[in-house]
Amino acid sequence: MDSSKLGYAPLLSQLRNYKKEHLPKDLIAGLTVAVVLVPQAMAYALVAGLPPVYGLYAASIPLIVAAIFQATPQIAIGPVAITSFLTYGALITFVKPSDPAFIDYAIIMAFLVGIIRLIMGLFKLGFLLRFVSNAVVVGYSSAAAIIIASTQVPSFLGIKVEQKTYVFQNFYEIAKNLIHTNPYTLIVGLGSFVVIVGLRKIHKNFPSALAAVVLFTFLSYAFDFQSYGIAVIGDIPSGLPLPSFPDFANLDMETVAHLLPGALIISIIGFMESYSMSKIIALKTGTKVDTNQDLIAQGLANIASSFFKGFPISGSFSRSALNLQAGAVTNLSSVVSALFVIFTLFLFAPLLYYLPKATLAALVISAVIGIIRIQYFRKLWYTNRFDAIASVFTFAFAFITRPDFAILIGMLLALALFLWNSLYPRIVSLTRDPKSKTFVNAQANNLPECPQITIVRPEASLYYANVENVIEDFEQMIKQKPALKHFVIDGEGINSVDTTAMETLYDFIKNTKSKSVNVVFVNLKGTVKNLFAKAGLIEVIGEENILPSKGSAIDVLFDKIDHNYCKQECPYAVFDECYTVKEYVKLLPVEEDFIQKLYNQINLDECEVSLVKKGNFIRVECDKNTRIEFKSSNFAKDEKGRIYLYPSISAKVKGEYISFGLLAKYANLEFSNGYILLSKDGSMQETIENTLKIIRIKLL
Repeated sequence: MDSSKLGYAPLLSQLRNYKKEHLPKDLIAGLTVAVVLVPQAMAYALVAGLPPVYGLYAASIPLIVAAIFQATPQIAIGPVAITSFLTYGALITFVKPSDPAFIDYAIIMAFLVGIIRLIMGLFKLGFLLRFVSNAVVVGYSSAAAIIIASTQVPSFLGIKVEQKTYVFQNFYEIAKNLIHTNPYTLIVGLGSFVVIVGLRKIHKNFPSALAAVVLFTFLSYAFDFQSYGIAVIGDIPSGLPLPSFPDFANLDMETVAHLLPGALIISIIGFMESYSMSKIIALKTGTKVDTNQDLIAQGLANIASSFFKGFPISGSFSRSALNLQAGAVTNLSSVVSALFVIFTLFLFAPLLYYLPKATLAALVISAVIGIIRIQYFRKLWYTNRFDAIASVFTFAFAFITRPDFAILIGMLLALALFLWNSLYPRIVSLTRDPKSKTFVNAQANNLPECPQITIVRPEASLYYANVENVIEDFEQMIKQKPALKHFVIDGEGINSVDTTAMETLYDFIKNTKSKSVNVVFVNLKGTVKNLFAKAGLIEVIGEENILPSKGSAIDVLFDKIDHNYCKQECPYAVFDECYTVKEYVKLLPVEEDFIQKLYNQINLDECEVSLVKKGNFIRVECDKNTRIEFKSSNFAKDEKGRIYLYPSISAKVKGEYISFGLLAKYANLEFSNGYILLSKDGSMQETIENTLKIIRIKLL
């Protein structure tokens, strides 16, 4: 436990070294955030199922407490949409918003969230946040944004809806009551939405929410909106409540059991928004992120919120971005925002009596629309299917079960998928690229492998859960190559091995050697090699079979394979050493006018074919996502006139890059010595026919 952090107050340190030129920046930034914070605080209180004034309580003294201890100056603390929604979701399962106890439990929830975050900060548990998948958070946030908007629909339309535990039930209740929509309330809601969004379009930093609140509060007072059945927020007590402990009198173990899971989820998920923003701020300002200090600050702020009748609060992404953009330098900007809220509570609270609830509903709806990230799901699907599955499932479960359950399901699913993925690590078969002379993925480039020397690279550390699957893959590879003499394992991707993995490797090596196949390790990390030595694996492997690189392994192992097999049966020349025992095929550049001849005879109606004279290459474009380029350096010929195409060059096919070798495989073209054979006799006609086969495979 780091209790010294409780005595660390960044604001006091900032004030001791404060520069007078920072004061205008902090004042402007604080006021800029405040004019957004006041209407948002009231609106998000409604999201939490509370009267609007409780949002102002949560946005007052707690912000000053947070500012004293906060490590990241530009983070704007206060009520936020997701935290408010999580609070509502945690409480609605056992108490209704109409019950006076709902407010008491929301205040207690702030206290519990504060204690949990404070403990996390003091015990340096901020690293746990890294285990929460961003894909899950985005999936949940997108669903929550839709659900939050739906909770404001009754106020937006002027209808009464009985709140249910499950979201789909609330959707049904809304649909059932649409017929009772108050047209005047709807007009006010739409008008407020247009004002907020319209003014924001004019200038993104314009306080459009405050403008809408002021405008429609005035119109409500002037035209007596209440006489048209338009609901207003009513009396707001002036001033701040006296600090007091939350009411724990009626708190029993059953209620605690209801509150704690929700408090834990709010503590972690609610902080994620602040955590993400602090990393962005650190990149822009060159400061260091101190997650544990920020957890302490927000923990104390939530405890303070419970003392002043507030509900759980967190760092706001949008207001923090505004604070940064407005030029905030120190934590003093947050103090300015808090003082503005307190000023509002003392002087303007009575004037807010006439504020239409439809205006606050419009404010919430306009704020949460930006949280929905449909494009993110599409991006995930193309980059990481496991993340996409976790994100989509979290999104879906938020609608069919309790929202707090959905985030737990999403987190567990993401963890399960991660573990599942680690059970089946990718194993890459390597071979030498005939052009670059480097070792590349054999399957991806459709390059031949040596039948007597197999090189594989497991792309994961080996531990008790995945090692048997890895060994099964190894054994399957060995089984498919009857002429195999040496099985080379590239340890470049193996960062660690546990005891079970070493025991399994021991059995594998012994078993493989009994089948007259030698096991060789290359590129072993020093730590892994030391573990091998301690476990006695080095003795089984043999010092001579632990080599520094793949290249050195080929130098050593080539002399130990069956050269008669190489000469008489193997159709490939994977390594340069192959030509020491079989006919040497010397590859030569094609003629200077080869590309011009090829271009003149290519006839392809499906795509646009052009000759780029500056680079002397042919470009074939079928659409913006499919393009192939043939350069003279991609082609070669041998002394017998045969024409070849290098297989490891890539082409863009429907947005993805695929090697010529893979396309040639799909086109059933012949390979010779590891190259694509376009013509056996140097015929230009045959070369063009086979080149067109590659292009047309792209189209399919």
